[in-house]
Amino acid sequence: MLLKIAAMIILLHGLIHLVGVITFWKIGLHEHYSTKVLGGALDIGYRGVYVLGFAWLVATVVYSIVAYGMFSNQDWWQTGLLAAATYSLFLTVLAWKDAIFGSLINLAILITLLVI
Repeated sequence: MLLKIAAMIILLHGLIHLVGVITFWKIGLHEHYSTKVLGGALDIGYRGVYVLGFAWLVATVVYSIVAYGMFSNQDWWQTGLLAAATYSLFLTVLAWKDAIFGSLINLAILITLLVI
């Protein structure tokens, strides 16, 4: 039962990555839109942010697949979660100003995986 609750939390975390898609693809009126990443240190241009938006969409899909694996108690869910959290941590570091809380969640996931 605890694993299924954790799976739902992981799914929610994955769905939150859609905010990155909305932001980088300029789908909503988002005042934080910028072509700069790493706290404004690197300008990746308009094409770069569309690629980055796709990367955030991939994170949503990967976390959703991992949540399914957790919910159905598949053998691979821990490896999948390790990959998803590492990938997501990379994305949240790129968007550090807006995604610091996501970085902390990813670090908590990675530390938990080391403990279990």
